Amino acid sequence: MPLICCQRGKGRCNDQGRNFEKVLRQTNIFPPSVQDSHYGDKAEMTRSEIIEKTLREMGTLSLSEQDAQSSDKAGYLPIVITELQRRLPYGNIMTCGAFKHLNAACCDTCHTAYPHYDMNLIDLPDGGKAWVCHDIEWAIYPERYAKLMERTRNSPLGACRR
Repeated sequence: MPLICCQRGKGRCNDQGRNFEKVLRQTNIFPPSVQDSHYGDKAEMTRSEIIEKTLREMGTLSLSEQDAQSSDKAGYLPIVITELQRRLPYGNIMTCGAFKHLNAACCDTCHTAYPHYDMNLIDLPDGGKAWVCHDIEWAIYPERYAKLMERTRNSPLGACRR
């Protein structure tokens, strides 16, 4: 399990992991993604490939009649597809797999819980586009992570998390 969790938190990481992450990020070191399989096989994908992979990782492509939640998942499918189609451009899009050289671990929550909302389409310095989780975005643009941490430190809610 990666030590880093996405900015939305969702209560899936512990304080020890957050403290470790904080120390590493302050020194511009990002934990290696040893167990990460998200987009690891392809550095670039098309819009359709990203949608298919997202649905597979969310578990919506393996719906069975025996699954009590199948009707709920099936009803949610059009929402996910519509949102991804709205957000993703046509053509080749770089993915988290293109940034292995940054040694940043992907955020499992961003990729599997609500990827149609949690993943980000970002502009790259070279003018290209990338579909990445928060942790990869922060590794590409560490100043964005620094801004987030500054806002967190200065917010009343952030004071409760220290």
